[in-house]
Amino acid sequence: MTFNDFDLADKLNSGLRDINYTEPTPIQEQAIPIILEKKDLIGAAQTGTGKTGAFVIPILQQILENPSEHTQAFILSPTRELAQQIDEQIFALGYHTGISSATIIGGEDFAQQAKAIRSGVDIIVATPGRIIDQTKVLDIDFSHVKFLVLDEADRMLDMGFLPDVTKIIEKLPKERQTLLFSATMPNEIKQLANRFMKDPEKIEIAIEKPSGSITQKGYFVDQRQKLELVQEVLDDLPWESCIIFCATKRGVDELERLLQKKGIKAGSIHGDRDQDERNKALHAFKSGQVPVIVATDVLARGIDIDNISLIINYDVPRAVEDYVHRIGRTGRYDKTGTAITFVNKKDRRAFSAIQDKVGDQLEILQAGGSSKSSKEETSSKKRKPSDSEKSDKGSSKKRTPEKKQEQETNESSKSEKTNKKEMKKLSKKDIIEANKRVQNLDKVDVVLKADKPASEKSDDSSKSDSRSSSKSRKGSPQKQDKDRSQESTIPTERIQKATTRNQNAPKPAKGLWGLIKALFS
Repeated sequence: MTFNDFDLADKLNSGLRDINYTEPTPIQEQAIPIILEKKDLIGAAQTGTGKTGAFVIPILQQILENPSEHTQAFILSPTRELAQQIDEQIFALGYHTGISSATIIGGEDFAQQAKAIRSGVDIIVATPGRIIDQTKVLDIDFSHVKFLVLDEADRMLDMGFLPDVTKIIEKLPKERQTLLFSATMPNEIKQLANRFMKDPEKIEIAIEKPSGSITQKGYFVDQRQKLELVQEVLDDLPWESCIIFCATKRGVDELERLLQKKGIKAGSIHGDRDQDERNKALHAFKSGQVPVIVATDVLARGIDIDNISLIINYDVPRAVEDYVHRIGRTGRYDKTGTAITFVNKKDRRAFSAIQDKVGDQLEILQAGGSSKSSKEETSSKKRKPSDSEKSDKGSSKKRTPEKKQEQETNESSKSEKTNKKEMKKLSKKDIIEANKRVQNLDKVDVVLKADKPASEKSDDSSKSDSRSSSKSRKGSPQKQDKDRSQESTIPTERIQKATTRNQNAPKPAKGLWGLIKALFS
């Protein structure tokens, strides 16, 4: 089947050719004929199946058949990004038709939006909150609206928009065509449909089932290992662009900062950002300037971005439907993609529900995969050692002579550096005086040796031999320590005696008189 089989207007067919729409998707094939028959419709289909085209194409066709100066179609979307994307598709498909549209969303110029509403554009695409704000200021004429579309109705329910949606619907004419699209059908959505729709036709396309073109993997991982695992995944897998989903806005901001710190070009988007920031982040991601974007579920539904090859669920989604929508950002339009989910201990229960739904499509791995041993080495470096390990480490230091010798060498080199620094601080006069003291010490040493008995002299000579030989030979550290302790006692005695003799010796006079006296003595 092709789009030619729908008998659409030539201007609309030109727009379809411009964006290379040749064959309708299953949801388009079933929905377009029903909508063209002016029947209400409930469409249950997962994201990425062509839902937007399924309602935009027949609405454009009907507006072409019955043009008006007033707004004829009202499309409600849960997020600003999805509203903008719907408006872009209306512009592309209706480029040759002359049909006008406007987005009424938060974060953009309120006055310009009010002007667009007053001008009577053919199609308004809005988020519920902003259109409610506009109704408080403007007396908006909804009496000519013929088409109401509720896109991603279950998502609007999750975001708390149901009361606003109900208020908006009550302002619209009862004689209208209502189209509701939702990935899931909770009771609240069924009640909404029963209340505001007339005998709707129902279409269900592969509800809650991920595309078979997506390779799904789940990693059981400690929370502290998640950041490292992100980097491993980005390094190991081939990818063009990647979305990383976090559970909270704070988590998005923190992960973006950590990724940038690691040298990864990353942007972010969540509900607390103003519209200009969100537009810039999305544009940078779509254009490839920033290959990684960190987001909350604001990007989980409806956003059509080409070549997303990798999805990372940094946090496990709370519901199976959210998982399906998140990973549905990749593997679109017969392309392949990879979806990876990080599961910590707290997320096991939520993840088990996903496993039950997905089944064999989901491969479960331990963090690190085939390189498990290297990963364990990394984690062992990070974890705190046990008390037994600490005691083992302490005893190993005592038992290992090489480590002790190395430590002593480092200490001696440090002391040498310190001595050199101290020597630089000494004046010339201090150095001359030190040399004299050394000469006096040598004389004292000779005197002491002469006064000692032969047995003591032989001990001294053996000690001096051991001192000189200890520099060349490699003995045990314990023996070297003993030699050093014996060696250190001798200079101490000599220095004390030499100091006493120097203090008792008459000191030369200072100044010019001292110099003359020294020359003629």
